[in-house]
Amino acid sequence: MTNMFAAIVLGHLAGDYLLQNRAMMLSKSKPGQKGRLICTLHCLFYTLAVCVFLKKTDIRTAAVVFASHWFIDRWSLAAKWMALIKSRQPGVTYRHKEIDAAFYAIVYTACDNAMHLILMWIGLNYTTKRGEKNER
Repeated sequence: MTNMFAAIVLGHLAGDYLLQNRAMMLSKSKPGQKGRLICTLHCLFYTLAVCVFLKKTDIRTAAVVFASHWFIDRWSLAAKWMALIKSRQPGVTYRHKEIDAAFYAIVYTACDNAMHLILMWIGLNYTTKRGEKNER
């Protein structure tokens, strides 16, 4: 289990930071067909990276990785979660706008990473256990 978690963390880092360019980052949650297409392209690269680190190529694993990432990125769920729990928000400034914006970016990134890793870990554990059950 520890090896699986390390693999998804490494795959996540590669897929979300090393393989995602600025255009993907800015466009993946925009409305319309272009936003859906860019989000899908980013999630395909992301899924490839995670599957490489997991050393798994089965369709079930790829589907869990892809779906868990697509829904969070497509609708910027980390920002929605932060608004729901009344965490830091962009544009709500106090005395130093730059520090506030930087702190929001850090909190958003941590929230987004946590959502991706937790959801993927749950999904992969569930499918792994179901797969083992079916093999018996």
